[in-house]
Amino acid sequence: MAAIAGPQIFGIIALMTVNAAAFIIITDFGTGAALVWHGAGNEVRREGIFSFAVGAGVVQLFLFLFVELIVVKISGRTLLTRQPYSSLFLLSDLLYFTGLIITEKYTALFYARNKASLVNKALVIMTACFLVVFILAYFNTITNINPVFFFASMTFSLGFGTAIVFHVGLDKMKFSKPGNQDLRSLLGFSAIVFVTNIIQFFAYRLDFWLVDHFYSHTALGVYAQANRFVQLAWVLPTIVASLLAPAMRDPGNPMGDQVFLTLSRLLNLATILIVWGIVAIALLMYSWFLPPGYSRGLPPLLIMLPGYFFFATTTLLAAWFSAKRLLKVNLVGSCLCFLLILVADLTLIPAYSLVGAALANTLAYSMTTLYFVLQFQRYASARWKDLFLWNKKDISLLKIIFPR
Repeated sequence: MAAIAGPQIFGIIALMTVNAAAFIIITDFGTGAALVWHGAGNEVRREGIFSFAVGAGVVQLFLFLFVELIVVKISGRTLLTRQPYSSLFLLSDLLYFTGLIITEKYTALFYARNKASLVNKALVIMTACFLVVFILAYFNTITNINPVFFFASMTFSLGFGTAIVFHVGLDKMKFSKPGNQDLRSLLGFSAIVFVTNIIQFFAYRLDFWLVDHFYSHTALGVYAQANRFVQLAWVLPTIVASLLAPAMRDPGNPMGDQVFLTLSRLLNLATILIVWGIVAIALLMYSWFLPPGYSRGLPPLLIMLPGYFFFATTTLLAAWFSAKRLLKVNLVGSCLCFLLILVADLTLIPAYSLVGAALANTLAYSMTTLYFVLQFQRYASARWKDLFLWNKKDISLLKIIFPR
């Protein structure tokens, strides 16, 4: 997409994704995490979980439509792309946001049913089909594709496909209002997650807004593409973290802390290998694939990698605290991360541009990881080397981890 669109259009796509993510977190109210936690632990009946998910999704969509119309009326620009109003940009906003809502809610329902492998297989197949279209467009076999609209349509299609797989692949779901006690538990869990997610999101994406504000869409496109490469370091940790709550909440065979520690050590080893792979792939892509305008994103990419490596551990530990319902630890950690990012970004981005944004990321993420490790040592009575230093005994536990 970056190669097809070019830095400026890719900057618009990056702005659309970050604005949509901000709005979806604000309107989600933390319900996604509550669905997984309560569903995986059989705290609420499946029908009640499904009804809660649908209700939350409908509320999000209506709020989005309401704000979108107000923003277009006042500013003459669309909410997500922030481009002058046109039916194309308005439809792109609507398709992209609706697709995100559907995908998020149905993915949470799959995870709450311990059916993560099914939804991930479906998403892989659907994404692979779109990848073929991207490749054909890159080689001009397919022409006249509007990158923004196509990206939004792809996201909507993924969400629609996920919903079909859920209703066809699993048993029929009926609407059933959760009981008052169940509803209080769902909303109480959601409230803390909601605040945490908002703070953490602004910590994640404040740099995008500031780069766009102080420089241009083109600079943002270059930085966003470098950031996409670096985020490959989080792919495996994010997948594992999303599976932790269902695994640790499984009433029949919950995952123990010793297995979690082994998983953490192996994951850190794998992330080191992934980081080196990212460097090799980025060098190849910048040299042979991406347009020359993206090349100044390489130094920020290399500067960001250490911070993203350390924060992979934070992703895993945050999932552990969430599964244990130690949500205040995650909240404090998100506040710390946001404050560090805010100070570093405002100090470094105006003076050092993309390099300053990258350096701010590494500093903030490294310090936040230190906080989470110290908190984990406190609650789990573990040593720091239990999280990071691989040992021979871990091999014997692989057969316990991988079947999960």
